[in-house]
Amino acid sequence: MNSKLLKKKQLKLYSIKFKKQKKKIILVHGVFDVIHLGHISHFKEAKSYGDILVVSITPDKFVKKGFNKPYFDELQRAQFLSSLEIIDYVVVNDGKSSTSIINELKPSIYCKGPDYSKKSGDIAGNLGAEKNAVEKCGGKLVFTKGKLYSSTKILNNNFEDFNLGKKKIDEIYKNQTDRIGSLNEFSRTLNKVKNEKILVIGEIIFDVYNHSTQLGTPSKENILSVKFENKKIYFGGTIPVVNTIAEISRNVTFASLIKSKSIHKILKKNINQAIKTKFFYEKNYKDIFKTRFIDINNRKKFFEYYDFNNIEYFNSALKNFLNKNLRKFDKVIICDFGHGLFNSEIINLIQKKAKFICANIQTNSGNRGFNLFTKYSKLDLLCVDEPELRLGLKEKYIPINKLIKNNNLKNYKNIIVTRGINGLIIKLRNSRDKHLEFPALNNKAIDTMGAGDAVYSYCASLIKNTYDQKIIAIAGSIAGAIKSNILGHSKNIKVEDIKRSFDTILK
Repeated sequence: MNSKLLKKKQLKLYSIKFKKQKKKIILVHGVFDVIHLGHISHFKEAKSYGDILVVSITPDKFVKKGFNKPYFDELQRAQFLSSLEIIDYVVVNDGKSSTSIINELKPSIYCKGPDYSKKSGDIAGNLGAEKNAVEKCGGKLVFTKGKLYSSTKILNNNFEDFNLGKKKIDEIYKNQTDRIGSLNEFSRTLNKVKNEKILVIGEIIFDVYNHSTQLGTPSKENILSVKFENKKIYFGGTIPVVNTIAEISRNVTFASLIKSKSIHKILKKNINQAIKTKFFYEKNYKDIFKTRFIDINNRKKFFEYYDFNNIEYFNSALKNFLNKNLRKFDKVIICDFGHGLFNSEIINLIQKKAKFICANIQTNSGNRGFNLFTKYSKLDLLCVDEPELRLGLKEKYIPINKLIKNNNLKNYKNIIVTRGINGLIIKLRNSRDKHLEFPALNNKAIDTMGAGDAVYSYCASLIKNTYDQKIIAIAGSIAGAIKSNILGHSKNIKVEDIKRSFDTILK
């Protein structure tokens, strides 16, 4: 057992022990993912202020510097730090900030690196509370003065699987000035999106995950048997899309069909409270349930079934709402899952009256071959995956970089094609570049369901506010990578995570 690794509950006793011995305790806190020369200098200077150097580390779940962070998990980081002679003790924190560690340990000095001496260095925004905590227990905050190094830059340059987009980023950005320019443009674009009035319209899907244990096949039948363990229902379809968009825009309206008021109440609890909802009751409507059986051990899916009507709906209340209000919105974002909401009347109305139309038209086992993007004669943004593009164009073999230039796509002004593990390809009419292929940024996905929707959410939000293909491709790819690390729709994608990841991969 490593005697230098402490549990948080032990800190108070160690604090009392060392204070009785008249020893001065120094606390250093951080992620410490890849230890470099800057960290060593930081530890040495911190130790020079006292007798006992304690290092607390941020736990994995609160590391928010990018979707691939941390590279090393909290136990690996703690074990490595404890092997350094200059460090006396290491503790893994259980919170977002170090305030609870400070309250237990009561250090004489709390050391932070030189980057924290400026407000811009406190990315997590915890330093103010930490400073108050250390001063309250009689200690003080000190900034060390060593040379700054970047763990993220080291990871980007030396760990290929940390930044899968590095090769492409180095290709499209010739210098650091270009990278800083993109970061600034991305920030400006997000500010523009905040003020857009956006209508999101699409089907609501209830995604049921039946977690099960595989039993094998029965002796007399060629079928798979599983033991049911537990069930989780996620609010899917358009809901994750509209929740993601509401993280960026202040003025989002969501329109859809539902069966009853009881469903309305449940939905309201699972939709961002800032979203204005326009739910229209349809007596013939059946709420859409897609049930998957999931291996509880490896999260792989066994099989699924659909429970839905699989018919078109002609709802006069929805049609009247669109007829009266479409022109009031700066942008209409369509999520067409092919389950009956978008009939020819609704599509024609949107195409006639909307100022700017983004559409994601999906092919799935409930509509394969019948829900093609060609049902829309024109769009400002078309976002589909590669098989959906090929189905619509009836082209199986042409390479994607040639297919995206197909003359039959001329009425779709801007096109984004998601390609799973092969990333995405983007072609914007107002861009200086012909098209851009960008790689997938996560090869360790937990659940790919909804990753394409996440890409679409960001691309549809940013388009019109910028036509920089690099920015839209990177932001969309980051959103997809973050979503593929989330099981089902158990969490929403936060704009701060997108910003930090954008900054991380451009370092």
